[in-house]
Amino acid sequence: MNSFISALGNLLKKPVTVKYPFEQTYKPDDYRGLIGFEESLCIWCRRCEAACPPGAIVFSQDMEGKQTYHYNRAVCIYCHECVRSCPKEGAIFQTAEPAPCALKAENINNGWNKLFDEAIESRELYAAEKKRKTAEKAAADKAAAAAKKAAEDKAGETPQ
Repeated sequence: MNSFISALGNLLKKPVTVKYPFEQTYKPDDYRGLIGFEESLCIWCRRCEAACPPGAIVFSQDMEGKQTYHYNRAVCIYCHECVRSCPKEGAIFQTAEPAPCALKAENINNGWNKLFDEAIESRELYAAEKKRKTAEKAAADKAAAAAKKAAEDKAGETPQ
């Protein structure tokens, strides 16, 4: 009987909920929204990628060495660790903008997994190519030094 009286009393009280979307919900000043990125300020240290607990940030690299920043809002837990770890002020920042809903057409999960794997592979390929070029240059320098030494030895020989 007590529950019935309580239920009737609740019918007459003002609702506690907000009339969304007609009234916007309150956002505190320290609200953590989407991650923003300013490419012109980035020094490409990849500390944000290393600090991101769920792996929502990844950098890919082309064969010329240019890096590209990728961010997945559906994976991000909005912990602010990427912003804290960035040594360059303003390169990566957290906005007060809430993340929009993920749509099926975006293929945000499977597409991200594929992009993440491709980004890691692109960096490995770049590192292997750079190592190969360095080894080729070292071998060419060594051969040139040996040829120069042989030429000096030959020039230094006096006929007897």
